[in-house]
Amino acid sequence: MTKEIMISAKVGADLEIRRPAMTDVEAVVAMINACAQADIGMSDFSDARLRVRWTTAGFNLTTDAWLVTTRNGRVVACADIAEDQPPIAHEGLGWVHPDFRGRGIGTNLLQRVEVRAYEWIHAAPPDTWVGLQVGTYASNVEARRLFEHEGYEHVRTWQRMRIVMESPPPEPRALDGIVIRPFDPGREDHAVHEAYEEAMADEWGHPALTFEEWRHYKIDGRPDFDPSLWFLACDADRIAGLVLGRWERPGQADEGHVTDLGVRPAWRRRGIGLALLQRVFGEFYRRGKHRVGLGVDATSLTGAEQLYIRAGMHVLLETVLYEKTLRPGSRGTSS
Repeated sequence: MTKEIMISAKVGADLEIRRPAMTDVEAVVAMINACAQADIGMSDFSDARLRVRWTTAGFNLTTDAWLVTTRNGRVVACADIAEDQPPIAHEGLGWVHPDFRGRGIGTNLLQRVEVRAYEWIHAAPPDTWVGLQVGTYASNVEARRLFEHEGYEHVRTWQRMRIVMESPPPEPRALDGIVIRPFDPGREDHAVHEAYEEAMADEWGHPALTFEEWRHYKIDGRPDFDPSLWFLACDADRIAGLVLGRWERPGQADEGHVTDLGVRPAWRRRGIGLALLQRVFGEFYRRGKHRVGLGVDATSLTGAEQLYIRAGMHVLLETVLYEKTLRPGSRGTSS
């Protein structure tokens, strides 16, 4: 069976499938946010976020992404896939405009993403598990049915949490030997990368990032990078924990975003995570941003969501992650 035969679903004679270009970013994001408005009642994506994904090293718009458009050029659907490193869990993303759902477009794009993932199997180390992960809002019943019909299994639920601060948040309590201070960009980049990787290593599905990859995702590739919203919990000259914030959540200018919160294993269960949250919340509030959100693995055995609830956050919505095994094998320790 050839790869073309695997693409069984059609999109209709009135539509076209082509590769995207960077000039399509604004139209694609507008379509994605139309999907979000239909599914969760608000916009949820930004041009900057898509540009980061489409300019990541190794990503190729001519092989790893697809657009579906009308004959007059309106973007009605998009999908792409990012190649991961061992353990291999390639990430596929896809959206179909609400006006065009139920026509087989999602199935067609998902099959194209899967074919591309199969093309990467030869590059994976022998005996290593290879899979494809896709996700959607929990409220998008049609997408969930599509994933299940195509052989994907629901493996994770993520919660979007938010705090709305009507008054200044509590000041972090004093912690013995721990000082919370701002990040010093340029001078501390390597130390923060090292602390980030150690703090995040036991997160489900966390891909280990080289320093160059980390800088791209967190600093260089983000036009919204704001070092004044990054705080470190330090024990003498060691970084015990960190919280990384950005001024706007993608697609929501009135909401700040905590992209990462982590404490290294040797310093856990000392209240550092809560103190870091309160510090960054206080900075957002001081600068006039009274709503802040973040994402948490609701399936995690660590119960991290309880920390966020103690900090005054509440669950806003849920997204679901589905997974399909493309080649059985060892998954290492990250899954």
